[in-house]
Amino acid sequence: MAKRLIPYVTCGYPSKAGCLDLLRACAAGGADQIELGIPFSDPLADGPVIQATSHKALTGGVTTDDAFATADAFQAAPLLFMTYVNPIFKYGPDAFFARAAKARIQGVILPDVPPEEAGPYAAAAEKSGVPLVFLISPTCTDARIRAIDALSKSWIYLVSLKGVTGAKLATDVGAFVKRVRRLTKHPLCVGFGISTPEDAARAAEHADGVIVGSALLKIVENGGTAKDVEAFVASLRRALG
Repeated sequence: MAKRLIPYVTCGYPSKAGCLDLLRACAAGGADQIELGIPFSDPLADGPVIQATSHKALTGGVTTDDAFATADAFQAAPLLFMTYVNPIFKYGPDAFFARAAKARIQGVILPDVPPEEAGPYAAAAEKSGVPLVFLISPTCTDARIRAIDALSKSWIYLVSLKGVTGAKLATDVGAFVKRVRRLTKHPLCVGFGISTPEDAARAAEHADGVIVGSALLKIVENGGTAKDVEAFVASLRRALG
């Protein structure tokens, strides 16, 4: 079975219309799902590239409602949301997840919500049918990994390294995935540090899929077009099979 490919695009970047172009490029390149990042002013898990794109989107006036409008307008591939707890808290968890369900969102990734504090968000997610996607890092204990697996209703996001997005892929990613695999029953997708087709293939030797964000957005930051993004995503697709 081909491995899952999940590229990341910041909502409203490089513009509201340009974001839709990037989403279409990812779908045309072979993405199975696409993470649509709802920009936030204090993105603690994001490295400099995604921080920069989020800042530009926020400066351009992009809001959570714009993320929903983008999801409504885009139907070429399934979407996930990636954001932080403050925008959802302000929107209201029940209202946010109900609106996400209406927009056909397939999961919501919240890097700053640990499982111990996920109660109201997990409840809203359960009610809506849009699952929370939890993150597991290399520093997680076995007990915590089991707890996250018990809470999960979808796949699990494995953070390949001790750091933020855009860093170099950890050399021991295979051992990390194998360790988590022994303790979980859900599909495992690896993100953080995947920037080349070779990285993607290496991570996917053991995982069920890969997530690629900073490397994709760096193409646009360096003056690349949606066609360049499509070609990059297609190269990742070929590497994964």
